[in-house]
Amino acid sequence: MKRLLFPVAAGLLLGLGACKNTSEAPTASGRDYYPLKVGTERVYDVVDRSYTNNRATETRSQVREQLTESYTDATGALTYKLVRSSRALATDGWRVDSVQTLTVNAQNLLLTRSNWRTVELIFPVRDGAEWNKNAFNDRDTLVALNRRYQDVGASFAAGTRSYDNTLTTYDDDPDRNNLYYEFNSRQVFAKGIGPVLRESRALNYCQPNGSSGCQVGVNYITSGKTHTETLVQ
Repeated sequence: MKRLLFPVAAGLLLGLGACKNTSEAPTASGRDYYPLKVGTERVYDVVDRSYTNNRATETRSQVREQLTESYTDATGALTYKLVRSSRALATDGWRVDSVQTLTVNAQNLLLTRSNWRTVELIFPVRDGAEWNKNAFNDRDTLVALNRRYQDVGASFAAGTRSYDNTLTTYDDDPDRNNLYYEFNSRQVFAKGIGPVLRESRALNYCQPNGSSGCQVGVNYITSGKTHTETLVQ
C-alpha cells in the first residue's frame, strides 16, 4: 500500500490582511487556483463507498456549491457565503444542507463550516509548502504540520474532464497511517476554475491473526469508507 505523506510550511502565523469589499477576490500568488466570485456555481458527482471484507457498497449523489454573496468581516477580510446543496439523482430538486464561508487575504484562504475553521490554501503557492490546516481551531498544536502542496502546475484528469494547470493538497495523520490503516484526504484545484476533486479515505486493512482470513500487505480492506467529489459542471 502506498502511503501518502503530508509535510507543512512553517512560519504560518496567518495574519488576516484587510481587503476592500468586492464581489471578486484578486488573483495573485496563486489565489486564482480557487477563484472567488459571487454567482459562481459548481456541481460535483459524489461517490461514497463502504467496505466490509473487501467488498464495497456504493452510493451516488450530487452536490452543488454556490457563492451567493460577499462581505467584509470584522477583521476587514473579504468573506464569501458558500451554500452547499445536495440531491440523490440529477433529476431531483436541490436541498440546502449547509452554509459555509470562505475568507481570503494575502496569506491564506480559510474555510469555516459548523463554526470550525480550517486553512484550505496558503499564499504564495509553492510546491512542497507545508502548513497547519487547524491553525485556527483547537484540534492540533500550533506547530503541527498536516497539509502540504504537491504537483503544483501539473496537468490532471478527473472524470471526463482534464485540466492543464492544477495543484493538489494532501492531508494525513502519520501516526495512523501504516500497513494496517489508511487515513488521508486530498483536494485538487485547477487554475482559474477552483476545486475539481475532493477525496477522503478511512480504511482498515488486513491485520495479523485477523478474523477475515486475509493476507497482510495485499490491500485487502476489512472495513472502511471513501468519499469522492468530482466536478462535472
